[in-house]
Amino acid sequence: MATYTQPAATTSISQAELASWSLPPDWILEGTPDARGAVISRSDDSRIIRGVWECTPGTFNWVFSYDETLVVVSGRATVELDTGERVELAPGVMAFFGRGHDSKWTVHETLRKGFHADSPDPLPF
Repeated sequence: MATYTQPAATTSISQAELASWSLPPDWILEGTPDARGAVISRSDDSRIIRGVWECTPGTFNWVFSYDETLVVVSGRATVELDTGERVELAPGVMAFFGRGHDSKWTVHETLRKGFHADSPDPLPF
């Protein structure tokens, strides 16, 4: 069971201050997507993280090395999974992506989301 040093945390997803979370350059397929994020809470073992993420328009590859649940608060994107499934993200949409899948993200309008990431291994952010 995960433990937390910090028992509660809150933030305004739309107004959270974000730091640069650069995409690997070899993952970028088109444009100059600029990713930024902030961790709001994390388990003591860093396997469970909740935060805010934003990215400007562009197209890039993404590998889901963890399970992610997200809620979009602004912007629009299309996610194409290696299964052929397409997920349209827009404000108010909640989505789940299971670990172990490759994907291609096309951010049409700067996207901002709140997320919950869960991994069997410590997460790097």
